[in-house]
Amino acid sequence: MVRILVPAALAAAMLSLPAAAQERSIYDDVKLEVIPETHGVAPYPNELVLLRIRGVYRPLVNISHMIQPSLANFGWTNLTRDTATDAEFDGFPAKAFERTLAVFPEKTGDLVIDSFVHKLTVVDGDGYRDINVKSPPITIKVATWQGPGGPKDPNQWWLPSSDVRITDQWSGDPNRVPRGETVRRTVTIEADGVTAEQLPPSPLMRSPGIISFRGPIDRETRVTETGPVARAVYRWDMRPTTAHPAIVEPIDIPWFDTKARTLRKAVIPAQRMAWAAVDAAGAPAVAKADEKPSAAALSGAGALAFLIGLGVLLVGREASSGLPKLPPRALLALRWAALRRDVAGVRAAVTRLARDEPGPATRWTGDPAVRAALAELDRHLFDASGSPAPDLGRLARTVRKARSRALLASRSKASGLAPLDGPYRGA
Repeated sequence: MVRILVPAALAAAMLSLPAAAQERSIYDDVKLEVIPETHGVAPYPNELVLLRIRGVYRPLVNISHMIQPSLANFGWTNLTRDTATDAEFDGFPAKAFERTLAVFPEKTGDLVIDSFVHKLTVVDGDGYRDINVKSPPITIKVATWQGPGGPKDPNQWWLPSSDVRITDQWSGDPNRVPRGETVRRTVTIEADGVTAEQLPPSPLMRSPGIISFRGPIDRETRVTETGPVARAVYRWDMRPTTAHPAIVEPIDIPWFDTKARTLRKAVIPAQRMAWAAVDAAGAPAVAKADEKPSAAALSGAGALAFLIGLGVLLVGREASSGLPKLPPRALLALRWAALRRDVAGVRAAVTRLARDEPGPATRWTGDPAVRAALAELDRHLFDASGSPAPDLGRLARTVRKARSRALLASRSKASGLAPLDGPYRGA
């Protein structure tokens, strides 16, 4: 009687066990885990963290599908295709699965990544069986930045990267810019461990004596096994605005070195810019074919040409005859270009006038009216938005008046020498 009751009790106990306990077999030889690569330090917000999702399965897998959690509080991108390789599980042959994600924590604190679920269809005898393999949830501790220059600093761009590289290229020689033309500056920034959206916006290329117009920006992200690599290309069309050489100031690009755990700076280098030398004649540009001067302008131009010829005849006698000094050629060229409505000629004449008279030019080029007029002229010449042409006659008059005031101010300075015809104050 006892022998009959014992097998019956064992059968009843087996029926009362949960289904998972009854199914303990080769199907329990499965494992899925998520391993964050933080290299033993707590990352800062927006810093790259590689997630390695690894599974090892002893059953023969026929169909697999990975269900990814929402990854709340993280930005992410998939880096590589899923890989399957041969492995061992407790000494038995098995298959290994791996997927790599790049995640970027978006805030500080303890951020939880929920379970990944791998849905598998495995071979079971002469049929198939569905099983779900879950990874344990993990927590990533994201550090809070201490001090200035961190992720929340409104005055500095936050760029956490393992390496930042800058290249600087010019379409022509910035030390010899042709008169009235621009050269294009192209700066390329590459950074490892970030996406293109994390690179800074186009810097402001502003320096005294330089005018620049921002060009198109290209951004791209290249995916590698070790993380994303971002690239941004910035462009500017630039030219000098004074007769004297000017310096384009260097620009610092701050970034956080994720390997050394310290702030660094990548530098867009300084560059000297200057106009190219003009020929000895210094002839202004030819008038455009569709700009026909009026009869009054032609009459005035004829009179001006007569005066120029007379000045050439008298220039050799100027020192001995006591005649007043003739106006410089650049000033005459400015009037002539304004009469012909030659916008480029006016700009070239103003530049040459400032170069020929460096002393007074330091005064009249800084005049607010002159600066505003030249800025309007440069916008028409070089801005792609198509600004209207300014009043060239008014611009020429503004320059002449400012130059006259500058000459008068320079002559009114008291001389350091004693007067020749005053009373002698010797002992």
